[in-house]
Amino acid sequence: MCQDLIILTQTPVEAEFAAALDGERAERFLAALPAARAAVLARLHRALAIEPLPQVSVDQAEYLHPVALLTALRWPGSANLAAEVAHSVAGLALSRTTSPLTTPFLDRSLEEHEQSVVDGHPLHPCCRNRTGFTALDHLAYGPEHRPVVALRLHPAADHVVFGDWPDELRDGRHVILPVHPWQADRLNVSSVGTLDAEPLMALRTLSTGDWHVKTTLSAQITSAVRDISGNSITTATAVSDFLSGVVEGIELQHNRASAAMRTNGEPNRALGVILRDKPMPRDGETLLPLAALTARPVDGGPPPIRALGDPVEWLAEFAELAVPPLMTLLARGVALEAHEQNLLVGLVNGRPRRLLYRDLADIRVSPRPDLPDRLHADAEGLRTKTFATFFATAMTGLVAALDAPADELWQTVAKSVPDTPDRHALLHDPLPAKPLTLMRLVPQTTQWAHLPNPFSG
Repeated sequence: MCQDLIILTQTPVEAEFAAALDGERAERFLAALPAARAAVLARLHRALAIEPLPQVSVDQAEYLHPVALLTALRWPGSANLAAEVAHSVAGLALSRTTSPLTTPFLDRSLEEHEQSVVDGHPLHPCCRNRTGFTALDHLAYGPEHRPVVALRLHPAADHVVFGDWPDELRDGRHVILPVHPWQADRLNVSSVGTLDAEPLMALRTLSTGDWHVKTTLSAQITSAVRDISGNSITTATAVSDFLSGVVEGIELQHNRASAAMRTNGEPNRALGVILRDKPMPRDGETLLPLAALTARPVDGGPPPIRALGDPVEWLAEFAELAVPPLMTLLARGVALEAHEQNLLVGLVNGRPRRLLYRDLADIRVSPRPDLPDRLHADAEGLRTKTFATFFATAMTGLVAALDAPADELWQTVAKSVPDTPDRHALLHDPLPAKPLTLMRLVPQTTQWAHLPNPFSG
């Protein structure tokens, strides 16, 4: 094994992961490394092609490891990005050592579908970065490894609470906060028991009983440190109530309640929780995140969406569900973060029949006094949010996964676009996209990437 590590690992984190795994898992991890490097490298090549990154003066084809390419680029301030990309490669290779699901696709529970998304973000070079996680942390908490996570139940005497906090999570004057064990260990918080839960795609959001519990993880995961700001704690139910009154045609997973420890009189961003009611499938329905339709199976086969019938008919039905509500809502001054993780689709016999939107923290609205300033955006900002998250990400992923000519599929989507003030920009202007790599290189950036308009052919 030592000789294998010398030959087959190329970064310290790859060697650390391999050394921490048992024999069989280590062998599968080492075998998965070349493809994981190539997958992350492809994401980085995409970024170099479309994002407003510093000028490139090297031959990209010379480099087979994304960290080697980043090192050759010599971008100022790129050390953190290189470290995150190195972890992403190791995390992705480890993800691909998981065993395939055996439940037939349309018979899977929501939790199984969430955990079927092995590769993480399809476009982000930090797709499986979890800075601060060891290999054993990935196995213990990563949804792709399908663990049961014992949330720690922490009695919080000094706390803030908003909304309908359940009686089951109260003890006299204490609110009982479910705390992720990774976070609890690092903060050394006390507990009065545990609550078994299954991690969803977001990793720090877990399914247990009647709830989805959004916990705090002070770890860099993909694009951000996943703590919960005091502002999010205090406004979670208000944002949910607001959306209930304006969103039509798409169901919402409401924020039922939020709570946090209080430190110096303010919600502690390292110990906060948001509770959501668990969405339930209807009779004869399969409920799943959109990402599960386009996810790469562990065995390397085609994405599951290709087995659900005629691609043009399927996309037409989906577009009729999603596009009119999102564009109408945009015209009313509200933009949803409608990417593949936040959109759940209800399938009946494999065909899309309803949509549900979740994770309400990153919406944007035209300025209004009853919602916090952090959510406010002008008309261009609202349009960019909707176009970048839904059309440049979610819809582009569906088109790429379906087995039909892209031009025909985009024209199918175009037929569903209603006559709103943003229709012309959607169908003719370059499509904004999140600059995922630039955001890690220069976290304070306000720039966007742009894609050629897919509707124009």
